[in-house]
Amino acid sequence: MRLLGAVLALATVWCAVLVAPLGDAVEAAPPTAQGADRPGIWLQECSKARPGKVKVVFIWKTARSGPQYLDLSVFNNGFRPGTFVSVGPLSPATWGYAWDGIDPNTPHFVRVNTLTPEGWAPSPTLAFPTADCGPGFFTENHPPNPDMLALQQRLAQAIAASGFDAAVAVTDLQTGEHVAVNGDQWRLPGCSANFFVLLKAVMDVQEGRYPERAVGDLISRTIYASNPITARDILLISANGDLGAGVRSINELYTLLGMRNSIYDHAPAFGPSFSLIGSPNLLTANEMNRALKAFWQGRLTTPEWRDYLLAKMTEVKPGLQYLIPAGVGDGVVSHKNGFFWESGWVDNDVGIVRFTRGGRVYAYAISFWTQYVPYKYADIPLGQTVSSLVWQYFNARYSR
Repeated sequence: MRLLGAVLALATVWCAVLVAPLGDAVEAAPPTAQGADRPGIWLQECSKARPGKVKVVFIWKTARSGPQYLDLSVFNNGFRPGTFVSVGPLSPATWGYAWDGIDPNTPHFVRVNTLTPEGWAPSPTLAFPTADCGPGFFTENHPPNPDMLALQQRLAQAIAASGFDAAVAVTDLQTGEHVAVNGDQWRLPGCSANFFVLLKAVMDVQEGRYPERAVGDLISRTIYASNPITARDILLISANGDLGAGVRSINELYTLLGMRNSIYDHAPAFGPSFSLIGSPNLLTANEMNRALKAFWQGRLTTPEWRDYLLAKMTEVKPGLQYLIPAGVGDGVVSHKNGFFWESGWVDNDVGIVRFTRGGRVYAYAISFWTQYVPYKYADIPLGQTVSSLVWQYFNARYSR
């Protein structure tokens, strides 16, 4: 692979001299390993040498403090051994690299790791989605088995019989098989969209941007009562008090996940405070399930932080357990509700259901959506029926 190389000019280093009173020993602070800045992307294009793959040209400001390695992963797990690929050593002066053959349509994470005299000095991580040059995570298509297609038909019949504007998406998190009814239609998510605010906060904590204690209680309160006020407060913490920047950061997360048909225009219930384009918030069932799948697979957090948020999402108050949880047998439901009035009632529930059979944990993602329901809670029988049909399918499929 061809190196893009030129030496960056070194910045002048200013040193301060500390003068101590006679008799006092002054101990110099240990040297700090100085690594490269966060890498950026100069160019991303479909590969000519490897059709169906992506060529990305990465650039960065080098610290010239030692040999460098460019690390690339599809998991945001701190580059744990065995979960990333690497190019190097690159010379201390190298400031760019053209990487050809990267998987398309997939979230990726990249850093520059420098071996300095003081030890390894990794740069901050850049998260980015790769271009649409062929099949990838965003476009994965695992054909559902005949029994799952039959489930899809039963779900479609239940929705049609209800007369409601409803949608559902179901993903087998073992196999990636997926079915949906009205899966690509825009839905009004309400506070279900705050799942992404919670996820962003957990990603921030994992990356050390602020401690868990800064948001942990707010996360719990947001989930327990589907509280939009505490969700907005999390967004403000994540964006250093700038609500607009917080809204934009959630759209960046959508982009990372390839959610091209969804938009987070404003913090739910706080449109007057800041609106990105004056639009309602919009999600699709299919894109919601893709995000849940990425979350489950550990693409966005370490397994430990994934399990942290999954556990938090089980702590929903009894009065909000009437949709997905009501149709589940002995499974554990981690979910996020969304409920409000918009020319009719919007009532949604999205989440992951886990259950254990034969000592193994199985899981599926489900998102259920209704909007413009004429009477409050009139959709409950439909939601419970949908959840029950899905549970029966997975309970039977993984019964042993």
